[in-house]
Amino acid sequence: MVVEMFNLPYFIYIAAAFLLTWISIKFLDRKNEKFRYWFIYGLILFNLFVHFAKTLIYPYTTLGFPEIITKVSFENICAVSALLFPVLFFAKNKTLRDYMVMVGVASGIITFIYPIDAISSLFNAVEIGVKPAFSLEVIRFYFSHFLIFLSPFLMLHYKIHELSFKRAYRAPLMLLSILVIIFINETLITLFGWVPKEQFFDPQHRNPSFIFGVRGDLSGLGMVLGVLVPGFFRVNPFFSGHAYFPVLWLLFPAMIYGSLIALIFMLIYDTDTTLKFFKLKARLPKEEETTIS
Repeated sequence: MVVEMFNLPYFIYIAAAFLLTWISIKFLDRKNEKFRYWFIYGLILFNLFVHFAKTLIYPYTTLGFPEIITKVSFENICAVSALLFPVLFFAKNKTLRDYMVMVGVASGIITFIYPIDAISSLFNAVEIGVKPAFSLEVIRFYFSHFLIFLSPFLMLHYKIHELSFKRAYRAPLMLLSILVIIFINETLITLFGWVPKEQFFDPQHRNPSFIFGVRGDLSGLGMVLGVLVPGFFRVNPFFSGHAYFPVLWLLFPAMIYGSLIALIFMLIYDTDTTLKFFKLKARLPKEEETTIS
């Protein structure tokens, strides 16, 4: 049995996530603020351990040294979360913590809705065959992404960090910054010779968080991105094959969809300020007309 969209294992993992979230809230409701604070940080540290410990299980054990280092580097958005959350948890900068909670919660939810790594028969862009639904790697994949969701969700739930509509515009910019970090990471591990140089820029090989484009055309789910990608970003001048302009091809999708995700968070966690802003915008034309008349 494997994980497929909307089959039994797919819903078992979603149900398990709901149950564990409910248990966590019920457990923490009986604790004081200090305990909650360090419990959440404990979840973050445990996920950091899981991130590195995955190198001890299949299929990571098929990789030699130093290639295995690439799998615990800043190779995608969720890896960046696992590595940076232990630091961002203590950040004084509210914009950084905004990024932490919004991307953590959103990426965790998206992973359960579309668990691409659990469904895919590829590992490190190499065909390895189907992954049993309850194999150690698939369980690790879900558990790690669940922790990426749970820790920032609990931060919001217990007001360890509070979002502000006034800072919402910064969220898409932070997302783009993380994509740049992923690109820099990919550049460095290529320069070090840890991945083949001829595969750089090629979306058919290593393509973390789709920074080099998509493996096929922008059809199906890809159309959601494609409608926001202008033609001049669908060409990579540094690569002769099918590839997109690194990172920048995601500029408009990140800004538009990132802003929509940020708006959803603001409607939930800073409802009054957000609604006041849109009500004010809706009243302005009428007030201007009254002033003119």
